[in-house]
Amino acid sequence: MTKGFSAQRPFGARHALTAAMLRINLHQDGRQSRLELAGKLCGPWVGETERVWRSAEVSGKEIEVDIRAVTGIDSAGRELLAAMHHAGARLIAKGVWMTALIEEIIGEQSFDGAKRQQRRNNLPQS
Repeated sequence: MTKGFSAQRPFGARHALTAAMLRINLHQDGRQSRLELAGKLCGPWVGETERVWRSAEVSGKEIEVDIRAVTGIDSAGRELLAAMHHAGARLIAKGVWMTALIEEIIGEQSFDGAKRQQRRNNLPQS
């Protein structure tokens, strides 16, 4: 089963270049749910994404959050992705910036490279 949701900020002359839109598709099968996002995960669309995520029948199911088509994320969107990860969701991204963001969220590295440097310091010297 697939459910699609689209949201668009009111479009006016003043906001013509900054209108943000997010497409949210929820795919569900027997044991897995997949939340597919495309556009900007920011502003009011963070709350809408959370509403769809929480309304999905995911009890006992694996959930994936596909953000490969996301083009921007604000701090609230980042916090939502972190909450999804902490609840057991698998985050799927592509691209340097989005992959770095996901790695930071799941704790593999920070944007300032602190954990990466720590890993380098723990490598055996040759």
